[in-house]
Amino acid sequence: MRTAHIDEAAARLPDGRRLYVVAAVLSHSDDHAAIISALTALCEKDPLHFRNETQDRRVVIAEVLATLPLHGAVMATTSTTDSGQEKARARLLCDLLPRLQHVERVGHVVLESRAGGDRFDRRTLNRLRMARQVSAELRLDHAGKKSALLWTADFVASSYVAATRHSEPKPWEIINGAHPIEITELAPK
Repeated sequence: MRTAHIDEAAARLPDGRRLYVVAAVLSHSDDHAAIISALTALCEKDPLHFRNETQDRRVVIAEVLATLPLHGAVMATTSTTDSGQEKARARLLCDLLPRLQHVERVGHVVLESRAGGDRFDRRTLNRLRMARQVSAELRLDHAGKKSALLWTADFVASSYVAATRHSEPKPWEIINGAHPIEITELAPK
């Protein structure tokens, strides 16, 4: 089954708003054991997380991601206020989920759990189902930070933010050079 693992990243913009990024990394369930094995072998700290790594380690991790059997990624970005972050997430998921199901042929989506915030993701999915933008066949689950497959999405989203907002382009260049990543920029609301 084709799957998408989704995580987010954000950065402060010069105007005080926040760049908000949601990345969905595509893979096939047949490859999950190999991906998990490669990523857990890298762990010095558990879980693997972009912001907890040094710049040198980020490059090493990006080089490993470049060798993995990933099927690319789809990202959506927008700018928002601090208080509008949940609405921005819903907008970006409304853009991503139909594309994942109908264009990328994803049957299972896994998002990083935000405990009480998970209900907002389920509410967004239900709205999309009621509007017939996605079907009931699209399965959505939440997983904790220790889920190694979510680390791929964290690295894609965070390396994009690091490249565009923090003058750290190398991890993004490595990952983007190895796997096709499509980016949709939604206008702020």
